[in-house]
Amino acid sequence: MGGWMNLSSANKRQRRASELGDNDEHVANDFVELDKSNVLLIGPTGSGKTLLAKTLARIVNVPFVIADATSLTQAGYVGEDVESILYKLLVEAKFDVEAAQHGIVYIDEVDKITKKAESLNIGRDVSGEGVQQALLKMLEGTIVNIPMPDKGARRNLHGDSFQIDTKDILFICGGAFNDLEKTISERRQDSSIGFGAPVRENMRTSPLITAAVASSLLESVESDDLIAYGLIPEFIGRFPILVGLSALDEDQLVEVLMKPKNALGKQYKKMFNMNGVKLYFTETALRLISKKAMAKNTGARGLRAILENILTEAMFEIPNTKMESHRVNAVLVDEEAVGSVDERGCGAKILYAEDEMDRFLAKEKH
Repeated sequence: MGGWMNLSSANKRQRRASELGDNDEHVANDFVELDKSNVLLIGPTGSGKTLLAKTLARIVNVPFVIADATSLTQAGYVGEDVESILYKLLVEAKFDVEAAQHGIVYIDEVDKITKKAESLNIGRDVSGEGVQQALLKMLEGTIVNIPMPDKGARRNLHGDSFQIDTKDILFICGGAFNDLEKTISERRQDSSIGFGAPVRENMRTSPLITAAVASSLLESVESDDLIAYGLIPEFIGRFPILVGLSALDEDQLVEVLMKPKNALGKQYKKMFNMNGVKLYFTETALRLISKKAMAKNTGARGLRAILENILTEAMFEIPNTKMESHRVNAVLVDEEAVGSVDERGCGAKILYAEDEMDRFLAKEKH
């Protein structure tokens, strides 16, 4: 009896050791093949979709290209076929095939190739669904022959085309998907928010509430919502990661204006400084500019247009006043210069006296 128990214990130990050994062997020999996970970014315009993809490519230091889904066509139509994306990636990688095969491709405006967008755009003779179908193999992983254009292209030592395996190319797609939040709301049977106020009523009454409601709903987006919106199931199946991006709020837009290295505020300050002129924004002005962008639902992308409207007159005035007797010393953007959310302001204030800005700043402190 004792011998049988010893034998049984020995068999268990041997089996356990064998299982552990198999695991170690798999890890050591690296038999596990890692697959990519493509990403679909869903969010309003100006929420940072393109910047996210661009920043990721910069951090991992791989070739990166941006393509527009609306310019793509299915086979047999005039326009850019889907393979043209890979040619751009190859160019970006300086025709290094290995580098291109580990690059990142960002395809923007994918919401414009849905069946819904197709029905709205009667003049488009190319099927949005056909473009989705054409992208399927490339998204999942396939070997694509990329022919070289006749003019201005580098000759391939192995022939007139390159072969690119897309298995390890990360595809990130993005789109605003306007009104997708309504589809999500219906799926969730989310007929009310707060104290019984209907979602659609909330969306009609205030654009600022609209952005907040839409952002919260987009965080719970599912594949079925996108299929209902007009993307085909096979296309959605190639994107295991769905990310809903929120509209930028007031504080975030103020940061976008002034904090990054290439912030718009810093760019305009640099341009004015090149003419020996100081440019100053008050905190109230920055917040009003952000509120205007939010009201227009343009996000960070709309900030430049607002700043141009405020600063255009000053930018034209400065080159004409370089004489010492009538020289611009500083330009001030305050609450009056910006105006209210609904009304245009008076534009940036041009200060000629050397101590005028100092007097204003001293007044601001008090």
